[in-house]
Amino acid sequence: MTTTAEGAPEAGVSEGRPSARRSGGVMAAVAAAMTLAIVLGYAFVAVSFTIPSSPTRPAVSDAFSPYFSQRWNVFAPNIMKVNRSLQIQVQWREDGELQRSEWVDVTDIEFTSARGIPTPSRISKNSFNAAQAYLTRYQSLSADQRDRVRDTFIRRTNDGAFAPMDPEALLEDLDDLGGSRSALVGYLRYDYMLVRFASAFGGAYFDRDVERVRWRIQHDRPNDFLHRFDEERQSERSYTTFGWRQPAVAPSDEVRAIYDEVIERYTGR
Repeated sequence: MTTTAEGAPEAGVSEGRPSARRSGGVMAAVAAAMTLAIVLGYAFVAVSFTIPSSPTRPAVSDAFSPYFSQRWNVFAPNIMKVNRSLQIQVQWREDGELQRSEWVDVTDIEFTSARGIPTPSRISKNSFNAAQAYLTRYQSLSADQRDRVRDTFIRRTNDGAFAPMDPEALLEDLDDLGGSRSALVGYLRYDYMLVRFASAFGGAYFDRDVERVRWRIQHDRPNDFLHRFDEERQSERSYTTFGWRQPAVAPSDEVRAIYDEVIERYTGR
């Protein structure tokens, strides 16, 4: 006697399991391909940044350096021996007279806000990175250009008021002092950025409408390793001070509100 199961499929008709296996195989292949692409992409970026001289580094630097970067000056023989910080000073008017603030160490304020935090935000190195980049561009100028940019960039108008120097006229004046024009353009762009930053930060810090700003870079060389516990310093701090700049435009209300929050977060006031 032959027993048949009720509803058994006819010969040659699939129940669906082979199709499910094929679908699962396709998904696994796609997942493996995506994983491989991610690993290869990460390896490419890692190699580009960790090899000191890589032909691919400039191509990926702009896109990835805010999130993934490596500075080789933490290793010998080119270890960084000087700590640098950005300090700003601002001026505002009271009863028509210019008032001058004390120097404010922006880098120290940012570092203080991150102390004791295992994974601090990269924004806590904002002014430190700016000081390093600005100084590098400054050092690429000729000696005469470096002397000039440490002076003021403010001009007097026909009605006796003060205004920022015209960018094109300033560029031509500095270009006549020799040096690389491309290096000069790179420096002036960063200088303009620092004007905007110092104006916004200083205005929020002192709660004033800032009319002029200037900055200096402090160079602090710690004692050598064998003298690390000595109270007496082996070398005094030094400064590279730049002249007064007048912002072409005041920070917008939106920017001012952002920096008000930054100052409140950093200083608690």
